Amino acid sequence: MAQYQLVLRVGPSPGKVFPLMKNEVTIGRDINNEIVINDAEVSRKHCRLTMAEDSFSIEDLGSTNGTWINERRISGRHILRNGETVRLGDNITLIYEMVGYDADATIASSGATAAPMPRQAAPPQQQYQQPPQQPPRQYQPPPPQFGGQVPPPAAVPKKKKGRGLLIALGILAVISVCLIAFLVYVDMNCLWCEITWNLLPGCPYTGPCP
Repeated sequence: MAQYQLVLRVGPSPGKVFPLMKNEVTIGRDINNEIVINDAEVSRKHCRLTMAEDSFSIEDLGSTNGTWINERRISGRHILRNGETVRLGDNITLIYEMVGYDADATIASSGATAAPMPRQAAPPQQQYQQPPQQPPRQYQPPPPQFGGQVPPPAAVPKKKKGRGLLIALGILAVISVCLIAFLVYVDMNCLWCEITWNLLPGCPYTGPCP
């Protein structure tokens, strides 16, 4: 009786064997699958394998990155043949193997055993090569700024407020003294009518000054 298995060719653990022990096996990133492959390209429930007579068939379960058989994306159910490649997304490649299977073997007579068939080597598969990545852009520091010291601005002498106030008060006092002296002079010489152009009551005044 043939034994069916998937061998990881490209992925996180190359060479790992996944025996197909059940009639229905699901593959995906979720831990509830029979075969769990933790990779960003693999959907939570990516594809399903179902036993059909003497081989397994495979179908995609609406995965994001698709299920590829021999580099062809499948849209329906596909019956697997010995040595075919199963690619999930871009990062995972598996080989389907039927160990001990011989399509031309005949039933031996009673008491005789069939000679074991050598294991068929899987054809070399072209590994997926990721496109070369550009090296990260190095940080360019800004050009050095002028390191010299800028001379401080010349200090502007502050004007003393008290001095200006004293000058203003002095001028006001001089004006007041002059005004008082002028008024005294006018009053003593009876010049009120002259300086007001005879507009005051009683002008023109012709009497003697008091």
